[in-house]
Amino acid sequence: MNGNLAGEVIASASEQVLKKIFELYEHGLSAGAPGSIGIKGIADSKLIGLGKQIRKPRKKISVMIVGNHSAGKSSFINWYIGERVVKTGVAIETRGFILCTSGRKRETLTGDATIRYFDYLEDFGQFEGLLPNLFTEISTSKEQSFSCVDFVDTPGLVDGDMKYPFNVKDSIMWMADHVDLILVFFDPIGQATCKRTMEVVEQLNHTHHLEKIHYFMSKADEVIDERDRQRVLIQITQNLATRIRNSHAFNLPTFYLPHEDDGGLPCNIPNAIDDVCNEIDKAVNQTVQKTLRQLKADCASIQAVIQQRRQQDAAARAVNSNRTSNGLLLFGGGLLISMLLLWVLATRLAGALCSIGVTAYNGAAATAA
Repeated sequence: MNGNLAGEVIASASEQVLKKIFELYEHGLSAGAPGSIGIKGIADSKLIGLGKQIRKPRKKISVMIVGNHSAGKSSFINWYIGERVVKTGVAIETRGFILCTSGRKRETLTGDATIRYFDYLEDFGQFEGLLPNLFTEISTSKEQSFSCVDFVDTPGLVDGDMKYPFNVKDSIMWMADHVDLILVFFDPIGQATCKRTMEVVEQLNHTHHLEKIHYFMSKADEVIDERDRQRVLIQITQNLATRIRNSHAFNLPTFYLPHEDDGGLPCNIPNAIDDVCNEIDKAVNQTVQKTLRQLKADCASIQAVIQQRRQQDAAARAVNSNRTSNGLLLFGGGLLISMLLLWVLATRLAGALCSIGVTAYNGAAATAA
């Protein structure tokens, strides 16, 4: 595969960085040591109270591929991974969401297990009828940057009487909020201007996702004639013109999957498949930078709260010290007053006793006389 070695180098370095940052959030600097606590644990503590603002970053980026039926979404994922983990064919194979991720062993997860595996999908099951059509394919592949990438294969979009078991457009929009890169594939044979696909593209363009959307015409090798290919490109571009907001920077590269056998017909059509892979690598690098900035910002937020708590503690100590001093002064004053009162009382009592004694003595003397 073209760029395979470069992709693996990028993946190796990026994977280590993302993994280390995740461990800092999960376990802290001394993972496994007694009393070790991660950034997320510190943020969740009652003292800091930043649990809702600070979230653990993901170890990987998420790439969602959108397109009409037979646009080559599943085929591209299989090619990128180097393993056939997603079904492909002329029939509508993908009527649900299939997530593809790397792991230690090859296995398939169903809806509930998928949501437990990806914690950010906790609310994804809110779409009625979605869970039975949600799957995860775990592959042991290390091809290209796959160790840093989770692919989201979306339902193939078709027009007509096709009914999906869940609200497909709303679920794609929900997923768009949780992925790092959106690739839109257009099939040059018949379905490129599918109404459902165009509606999804239009909805995506009315959100804050513009910077992460990239468009490609797939299966370019199926249109051998250059004039036919240009007509398809013009048709797709015209249909997109009124639906996309960043039309001034619009680009629609064409690509096709490399032919496995050299004995096939030679294909002189320009192939921008490396551009697709480069967009994924670029998203990985951007996510690493974004995660590092997030780490710095989260640590600064925690540090600011700790500083604030220390200032509040110092202020509380000062107030308590003043109150203690005032209390001691009041206690001393009260004690002094009490002693004075006792002295006065004792003096008066002594005077009264003396007076009684004198009176008694005088009375006794008078009686004796």
